[in-house]
Amino acid sequence: MNIVAHGLWGMALTPKKHFHQIKWAVFWSVFPDIFWGVAFIPWLVLQRWQIPSDWSQAPTWFYLLYGTGHSLLVWLGVSLILLILRKWTWPLLFWLLHILTDIPGHTHYQTPFLFPLSGYKVPGIFSWDNFTLNTLSHLIPLLIIISRFSLKPRK
Repeated sequence: MNIVAHGLWGMALTPKKHFHQIKWAVFWSVFPDIFWGVAFIPWLVLQRWQIPSDWSQAPTWFYLLYGTGHSLLVWLGVSLILLILRKWTWPLLFWLLHILTDIPGHTHYQTPFLFPLSGYKVPGIFSWDNFTLNTLSHLIPLLIIISRFSLKPRK
């Protein structure tokens, strides 16, 4: 799923009673991709937009950033620290949702969800690059968002 679709899902799935925290829901929905993307885009410019075809062609730091942002273990560690500090909030669940949707949906750059303890990756069972899935990953949350704002509650 691309970063826009992740953000749309964060917006669509934010409970109405917590809508005041939508910016955090969207932020944590896209966080894993922002974490590596902020550094990767300038690198791509320097490489004349030559995207590596697999992990072996990508720079080591890319794998480290991608792995960190897409790791269930890192998410769990951050969540535990924030729980101990009493700073944990429900929008962090969207970071987890991002990871869980990327694991089965990445056939090209498979998600190292046990990083840094393991580089194990599950071969994706489908690809978000598929036109139908990509379209639905944008259209469904958009329809949810539109229906939430356009339908008036019954009295």
